[in-house]
Amino acid sequence: MKRKKPKIGLLLLLGTVLGFTSEQANPYNGPIYVSAQVEVIGSTQGIVRFILSTEEALYYENGDIVCPQNVYIDFFEPDKKIAVKGRANSVYFFAKKNVYEFRGDVELRSLDKKKQLNTEELHWDPDREIVFTDKFCRVEAEDQVLMGEGLNAKQDLSYYYVSNPQGAIRFEPIK
Repeated sequence: MKRKKPKIGLLLLLGTVLGFTSEQANPYNGPIYVSAQVEVIGSTQGIVRFILSTEEALYYENGDIVCPQNVYIDFFEPDKKIAVKGRANSVYFFAKKNVYEFRGDVELRSLDKKKQLNTEELHWDPDREIVFTDKFCRVEAEDQVLMGEGLNAKQDLSYYYVSNPQGAIRFEPIK
């Protein structure tokens, strides 16, 4: 008596219907490890440029990092003084672009220049030391408030450009 061989296609179909899949079909794309009470110190030639602290960080295989809650950042001047203090609800670091994306109630405060930036999403390029967004933002200086859609600025807020400004700006006449 001849024994029948099972059909491979039928077994694969049955496995899929029952929920059995190979690891290649559903690769794990979650964090490879999680850290609590994280502090990231960025420096150039031994000089601290920024300190980012958060309660939790999720690290991914591609180098991306997600800090899902309460993120704080300080930008330092070369003389080791804090130039800008910032905060956000969360931050995403995209390793391929080397860009941080701060999300939710983002605030940067320049200590010496007395400027404050508020927005809901802000990107930071540490290599170029700039921040930018295409979202609504509000910049408050000593005697003016500027609001608008889109912003490009130095990370110390010494220079900023609002793409689509709204609101009043006070100018001093040229003498």
